[in-house]
Amino acid sequence: MACHNDRMSPDDRRTASTPAPRTRWWAAAGLAAAGVALVHLLAVVSGTGQRVEYQLFHAVEDSFGQQPGLRERILSVAPPAAALTAAAAAVACLAGLGTPAGRRRALTALTVLAGANLTTQVLKAMLPRPDLANGVPWTAGNSLPSGHMTLAVSAAAAALLLAPARLRPALAVLGAALAAFTGAAAYLAAWHRPSDMVAAALVGAAWGLAATATLPARAGRTERAVSATQASPVPAALLGGFGLLGTTTGLVLLALTLGAPATTAADPHPLAVTAGVLLSAAPAVGGLGLLLAALRRTR
Repeated sequence: MACHNDRMSPDDRRTASTPAPRTRWWAAAGLAAAGVALVHLLAVVSGTGQRVEYQLFHAVEDSFGQQPGLRERILSVAPPAAALTAAAAAVACLAGLGTPAGRRRALTALTVLAGANLTTQVLKAMLPRPDLANGVPWTAGNSLPSGHMTLAVSAAAAALLLAPARLRPALAVLGAALAAFTGAAAYLAAWHRPSDMVAAALVGAAWGLAATATLPARAGRTERAVSATQASPVPAALLGGFGLLGTTTGLVLLALTLGAPATTAADPHPLAVTAGVLLSAAPAVGGLGLLLAALRRTR
């Protein structure tokens, strides 16, 4: 992963200090943070929410504790490896590689990595999961947000902050693929409920968007000089569109499962697994698309 390299002309230097549209991205970060609280309230604290989500978890809960397969081995290794790689690249930039502007981005990337994962661990330890008399088994307490999903999303966000603009679309796609796999695999292995992955995606997005709000904007000749590939909104729009479509489809399929009784004795609805995979994977893809869109307007 390359350190971001800012070689500026005099015109670039005059425009580099132009502030990014901070209000927009601070607001988006705030909405993502509020989304974490809303997901906890609806899916964890609410008895109805627990029953609705159990429609999905019941379909895979027998997978928990089985002999780990290739999917579980990749899930155990890939997100931590991605986060460590991003952290190592940021430390290398801070140690002297690249320009002062690149080192500032490296510090921002490290802050996103550390902040997102610390936030997840604090929330997981502090948030309650009440044991309600609603027919939903209470096991292992609170698991929201997912630590594996937070690692995947925050690693992708750090990579986007570190990389030159020309590499960001490809890195965003790779990061979205890693996050989607992490969410789907953690659900299918019954390590996490879908709401755990949604909350983790929102935690990572909140930190990434807040970091973007602190960066200087492209302007003037810098904006005009950027290549069509770098300036194109298509990659961000595609990721955002896939994320929105997947999440919406997952919610529709979830609604179709609600006729089945939410009890351990009942057979799971045939659409439950598909809905669970989509809701576990798609929100992170959409969040990284939004972050890529935000970074298009920065140096």
